[in-house]
Amino acid sequence: MRIRLLQKEHEKLASTHNEAKYRFILTELELAITFCDVALGSDDRARSKRNTVNARHAYEAATHFLADANFSDQMKAALQEKVVKIRALLRRVDRHANRLAARKSLATN
Repeated sequence: MRIRLLQKEHEKLASTHNEAKYRFILTELELAITFCDVALGSDDRARSKRNTVNARHAYEAATHFLADANFSDQMKAALQEKVVKIRALLRRVDRHANRLAARKSLATN
């Protein structure tokens, strides 16, 4: 009887942990999207770069914990959708940074 209670408690804790892990990853991915949006909306090179670095840190934190996650198919799909969006945003952010650098280079010549 005691073993059964311990198993149920373990299952409950594992489920709670999994849900918290999912929410953490989702939050980090949403944070990365926000930082990308700020970087893309800025004409200030330093601000754009700072937000790009922050976006990459949030993305890396999320993908680190995503690597060994055991989520439902629905959870995985929601996270994968965000990952795809962030990768596209990061490519746009890189192009934006190149445009800002080119403008600065033209302005100093």
